[in-house]
Amino acid sequence: MRTILDKETRKAQLVDAAIKVMASKGYRSASISDIISEAQVARGTFYLHFSSKLDVFHAVMDRYVQLFEARVRTEVARSYDNPLSVRSSMRESLLDWLRFFSEHKDLAKIVFREANAIDPDYEERCYKLLEACFAHWREAVVRLQKIGFVRRDLDPEFLNMGFSGLLIHIVLRRIIPGPAPDLESIVDQWIAFIESGVKAKGWLL
Repeated sequence: MRTILDKETRKAQLVDAAIKVMASKGYRSASISDIISEAQVARGTFYLHFSSKLDVFHAVMDRYVQLFEARVRTEVARSYDNPLSVRSSMRESLLDWLRFFSEHKDLAKIVFREANAIDPDYEERCYKLLEACFAHWREAVVRLQKIGFVRRDLDPEFLNMGFSGLLIHIVLRRIIPGPAPDLESIVDQWIAFIESGVKAKGWLL
């Protein structure tokens, strides 16, 4: 007997299936037949919710944007003002970001490898989201420079670009390709990197 699901649950099921198929095969090689097979629904059910493969791809991107917005809101609420909790706040932030991409590995694969080429508007949407996060990180760096934690001779904008670029590189090279890596170990190495060249002398993480 086929399970009867409400409209939104069935639509979410199709998006889940599309994410899995597109992450595995790539957008261009994935077909609607692949998606309905993965979701175990009839073709007519697919067309009740989506008009095309591109339409369901947009729903996949909407899913990512919603999840990413929630992650950004959490990060922006994080405080770096207390010198005694700088290390724990920084470590928690790094772990939270790596866990986010690890938990949504298939989505990350689609986003980082294909999304901009398929949906030209997607880059602008993501950039606006990232700007809120980047602004928060820039402000955090400036505050940490003022209290003497981060070297004052380093440009906050450059540090911001460097750390965000490193995050993306870790996602592409360590999180997406294979089995789940040891995120704690990655963060420990990241903290050691910060200690070696970014942290001001005299501070202990």
